[in-house]
Amino acid sequence: MPLPWLEGLYQQLAQSFSQQRFHHAQLFNGDKGVGKHHLVDSLADGLLCASPVQLRACGHCKSCQLNQAGTHPDKRIVRVDGQTIGVDEIRDITHFINHSAAQNGNKVVVLEQCHKMTTAAANALLKTLEEPSLNRYLLLTCEQTALLPPTILSRCAVQEVKVDSSITTQWLASLSIPNYSWLVLFASQPLLVEQWYKEHQLESVDLLYKFATEIKDSHNFSTLVDILNKEHSLVNVFALFLTEHLKTQLVLGMDFFSYQKAQTALSEFLYNSSHVLGLNMSLAISQLALTLRESQK
Repeated sequence: MPLPWLEGLYQQLAQSFSQQRFHHAQLFNGDKGVGKHHLVDSLADGLLCASPVQLRACGHCKSCQLNQAGTHPDKRIVRVDGQTIGVDEIRDITHFINHSAAQNGNKVVVLEQCHKMTTAAANALLKTLEEPSLNRYLLLTCEQTALLPPTILSRCAVQEVKVDSSITTQWLASLSIPNYSWLVLFASQPLLVEQWYKEHQLESVDLLYKFATEIKDSHNFSTLVDILNKEHSLVNVFALFLTEHLKTQLVLGMDFFSYQKAQTALSEFLYNSSHVLGLNMSLAISQLALTLRESQK
């Protein structure tokens, strides 16, 4: 099912393809949860389809059937298993691209989160980008182009994947997701909210928001600690809520020194959460809350 906020970009890409202006290396940059995976997967299927309509797969030809089964020999997807994408994975891409297409058509490589390439991997990819082969396409995604070498960026057609918040708000409402006050903070990441909905995490996220906005008056953090220990990715969400709360307090009269002190404590909490093995979350939250209380007196 097409995502409505991606339609405009998809039509532009389809038009460039029909006019033979479609770049062999397309880099899609955008926030996590904006729909980059959905976009590149649809494009890959369209590029491999024997009878595409406006670069959309027909869903019936042999190539489409192979794609639906996840067994298309001319499609390669590279996803990050660890913290980085290594040079061996990029060399595998080069080997794949240089061989003939099994279906006598296009070959497509999807390289997700390419900003996680090591320096050696980026250099290996550069050689592939510099010598494009006919009917070979690379579809890359990233969350921060600033993390990529300029040499990579200069050899790709960079597409910014953005959303129209009014469209995403309507889309989320169509899923029967309650209109939480914090949803506006994730207007550019609708699929992240959808994931929370499917995994029954919306109530937990809402609790994080309440803890963040009422941390000055809270004393029992056991529920907060349980949530963050159970799903570590929500630590960043809690930090975002706290950051927005501190900005509001600054506007309401909080002095700038106290604001900076609170932000420093929050930065330390985030760093420790991702770098300290076996972090005592209960103690870390209590220390953070103490600093935040003192800064908001």
